Amino acid sequence: QYELRTDDITMICMFIESIDTARPQMYEGMSTRVLDKKAIMASKKNLTAAEEGDDTDDKLLPAGGNRPVRHHVSKEKTKAIEQMRRRMIAERDMSDVQNEDFDITTLYTEKSESEKASIAEAIRASVMFQNITDSQKEMIFKVVEPISVKKGDWVIKQGSVGDRFYIVDHGKFEVRIVPEGEEDKDGSGGNVVHVYVGSRETHAHPSFGELALMYSAPRAASIIAQTDGQLWGLHRYAFRKVLAEQSERKGLMKVLKKMAAFKTLDKEDIENIAGSMEEATYGRGEKIVEQGAVGDTVYVICHGGHVERTEAVEGEAEPKKTELKHDKYFGEEVLGPGENTYAATVTSLSNTTCWKIDKMTVKRTLGKLRMKRRASGTMGTVA
Repeated sequence: QYELRTDDITMICMFIESIDTARPQMYEGMSTRVLDKKAIMASKKNLTAAEEGDDTDDKLLPAGGNRPVRHHVSKEKTKAIEQMRRRMIAERDMSDVQNEDFDITTLYTEKSESEKASIAEAIRASVMFQNITDSQKEMIFKVVEPISVKKGDWVIKQGSVGDRFYIVDHGKFEVRIVPEGEEDKDGSGGNVVHVYVGSRETHAHPSFGELALMYSAPRAASIIAQTDGQLWGLHRYAFRKVLAEQSERKGLMKVLKKMAAFKTLDKEDIENIAGSMEEATYGRGEKIVEQGAVGDTVYVICHGGHVERTEAVEGEAEPKKTELKHDKYFGEEVLGPGENTYAATVTSLSNTTCWKIDKMTVKRTLGKLRMKRRASGTMGTVA
């Protein structure tokens, strides 16, 4: 008997010399899966959670022989992954990620509702995604990259360092392993141990590479496309950015509640608007908005930001100047109905990053929320 797991693969072997036939009644009524689980658990007593490898729930294992497959992550593994995840969202760890030269907005791509549903279904079973908020989930939808593959493409090569988690949209992908101590002499990637099959028609979207979201480690298997297909890829830095912005967006929600344009909205509305806002960085001396110019975007200054607001007042010789820093906002006046102009010129006094959102995105976000509430029969007040 053995247990098969995919991506970072651990194989647990049990060599059975004989079977005690004197007590068959104790197993009567038990399914093969139950017996397999008992055997597996017995063989795991001396393994730590860190030694267990990656637990990927995989219902697509080809039949043939008795191959017990883990359908649920063990309690020990769940606890270990959750502890690692909490360490990842610790303040110091996240601040290091914030300093990475990695612009998360470069990964943003629009997804259809059916594509979002496929991605959501794939990540639902993963411990890594169990505690994310709806706004974080929307961010993950944005940063997941569509990856087209051709038959014969190597998605992952055994021994290479992984940095992405993959979801199969459609296509067939072989999992191959070169046994330890052996060489891949023919360049095939080793023995085929599993095949992933993704299909839009059957809503089958298996995933692999989950551990790459937590740390850099050599891949334990190769993944090779057997047909043309498409994958969704989530980069580790993008995932960490999403986790890092959790606390930031909570602060952002408090700022949004102060704006007259959003005061009538409830918590879910505000959370969705905060989740739809994007970052933009401006260099020292750069003019962000100009008084009298037509606009449609409101800005919230991020931590470390520093700008100057200059407003020319009719009848006064000198313009009115105000310095704005972290958690201050500007441009709210253009969110009203119709065409509106900015009331003041805002210039960056240092390298400044702002959250921003335009009027159309606000309407689209609240419109989707209204449709969702109508469909679920929980229609609330949406301004």
